[in-house]
Amino acid sequence: MKSAVSRGVVAVSTVAVLGLTAACSGSGGDGDGKDEKPARADANSALAKLEKAALASGDVKKYKVEAGPGEVTGETTGEASGEAEDKARPSAGRVNPTECRPLAEMLTAAAPAKSKAHVTRTLSSTDVANTTTTEVVLLAYGKADAENTMDTLRGATKSKKCATFGDGGRRYIGVRPQPGPVDGDEAVSYKLASRTGKFLHRDRVTVVRSGSTLVAFRASNVFDPEASRADEEGEAAGLSEKFRDATTGDPKVADAIVTAQLAKLAGKAGAK
Repeated sequence: MKSAVSRGVVAVSTVAVLGLTAACSGSGGDGDGKDEKPARADANSALAKLEKAALASGDVKKYKVEAGPGEVTGETTGEASGEAEDKARPSAGRVNPTECRPLAEMLTAAAPAKSKAHVTRTLSSTDVANTTTTEVVLLAYGKADAENTMDTLRGATKSKKCATFGDGGRRYIGVRPQPGPVDGDEAVSYKLASRTGKFLHRDRVTVVRSGSTLVAFRASNVFDPEASRADEEGEAAGLSEKFRDATTGDPKVADAIVTAQLAKLAGKAGAK
């Protein structure tokens, strides 16, 4: 009998969906705190829009959707939730080289520094044979910040310095740009991997911009070399594919999730 680790290789797809337009506050900061309420109202308004645009149960066939806690980052409110996110999001000093920080930011559920608010959704398949879990994070941006984020992200995916980079104690390898979807105003896609002992964690990230909305889809899985070898032996012995344990292919973002989320962001019906 295979070990629990060998049999428990689970492909975990994480989809991250980023951004939505938030109107800029019209008040000018004069250092006396008078613009605090408009800024907070701006962030809360963005949060409400994100909640409305987030996927819900029934939006994607054969997927269960669970809501995570909606948060407004400390970028505009200075509240405890923002302080917690500051600890979670990759800092410039933690990511080496620093120009690779945009790549690392897309791998966490914490809001990137320029976002104003975010909500989280987790999607899991109702098909028991599909062990994929998809996490969807929506974050609000201003238009200029959304465009700049795409530019820096695209530059990082193409930079030779970011072919490998460190984020704290984790080292990412094999960073490569990938073909992106044709939806939206522009898209950036890349893949990368990291090692934990004998396991290879693989990620594919696709970010789509539609106006000032950034939609980032992240899919992940884990490659277990021992399970892969066992499957090769099983295949040679005629073992049916449904009894094999290894995840051998690169992770892929489910088209149904991408289509449904982009359609809902655009306010289109029939996204199911």
